[in-house]
Amino acid sequence: MNDNLTMGVNKLRILISGALPPPMGGVGAYYQTLLGSSLPDQVDLHFVQTSSQNRELSSTGKATFSNLIAAIQDCWRFTKAVLDNRPQLAHISTAIGLSFVKHTYCALIARLLGSRVLLHPHCSLSVLYYERPRWWQWYFRRVIRLTNGVVALSKEWLQLSSIVPGRTAYYLPNAINLKLYRTAAEKHISEVNLQSPCRVLYLGWLGKTKGSFDLLDAAVAIQSQDMDMKFDLVGGPLVPEELEQLREKISAVKMEGYVRLHPLTYGTEKVNLLQNADIFVYPSYNEGMPMAVLEAMACGLPIVATRVGGLPDLIHDGINGMLVEPGKPEQLASAICKLATDDEVRISMGKASYKYACELYDIEQHVTKLIGIYNMVLYDLPIA
Repeated sequence: MNDNLTMGVNKLRILISGALPPPMGGVGAYYQTLLGSSLPDQVDLHFVQTSSQNRELSSTGKATFSNLIAAIQDCWRFTKAVLDNRPQLAHISTAIGLSFVKHTYCALIARLLGSRVLLHPHCSLSVLYYERPRWWQWYFRRVIRLTNGVVALSKEWLQLSSIVPGRTAYYLPNAINLKLYRTAAEKHISEVNLQSPCRVLYLGWLGKTKGSFDLLDAAVAIQSQDMDMKFDLVGGPLVPEELEQLREKISAVKMEGYVRLHPLTYGTEKVNLLQNADIFVYPSYNEGMPMAVLEAMACGLPIVATRVGGLPDLIHDGINGMLVEPGKPEQLASAICKLATDDEVRISMGKASYKYACELYDIEQHVTKLIGIYNMVLYDLPIA
């Protein structure tokens, strides 16, 4: 390795654009964890907020007037950060909808001002490209060609080279600070008895595309079998009207004592929920790589999730959890019942979840890989 590259590991000038809480979502949680890691000590790092903190999570990415004004402010803040810091590389996070359009400008301005660009989409490739009309797919390809590479949140994104030949996708899953979940993990991997009732937990958005109604249907099916079980659905509404519909359906099927809705929780309260759960479930219809599933794995919980986006990267079917098809409440119910009634399988899967979290998704391992990606993009190095 030459002297310039050796120095670059510690002296790279990096601008990261992203989101920090409030509000607290998966993207905000990721960048909060990343900035709290050793990364700022290893590179010359400047962070710029390119997602308004004065909005509800449910409005993210929507083409509203208030979002348009916020996007203009975000773009100006990014432009000023590039002019002031002259980074060698701009690491730009993005997502679906208006976010992708806004960060197209950020990528363009960074390139025009002499920075290399690494785009980091925090969503599934399917929802950002394959499920979109042709004009949007053309636009997507043009944007990707502006970049010097893309951070692939999940293996699904490795298909990018066939969509935009010559553009490299660097596989880098999300990561968390495992220390925050150690107490919960110790409880789950050391205790062998299933509590009564069995506690099934979901953390994240609440709404149809997140499978909340499917989970309710699964709970109804399980309750009809007279199983001693409680479901806790924790999170904010993806669409406000859908949260009210979910409440009404819970009442209509008389499941108030069986399925409980909770608002968003943070910090110690969230860790306590994970610690007191027996099974974690994530029945979404499309995903990138949800931080909530990583947190559940770090707590030593077995996972029931849908086979979409980055979830199959996290859940090894039959090893640390069970994968089902989206929109299939009967499959959800069957998988949950399997784990609730088989102590050996449930405990084994929980231990495997914890093992995978420790080996693959620790934030400091992530930082090492990220710095390697920075060097590959800056110095045109092949993927190791």
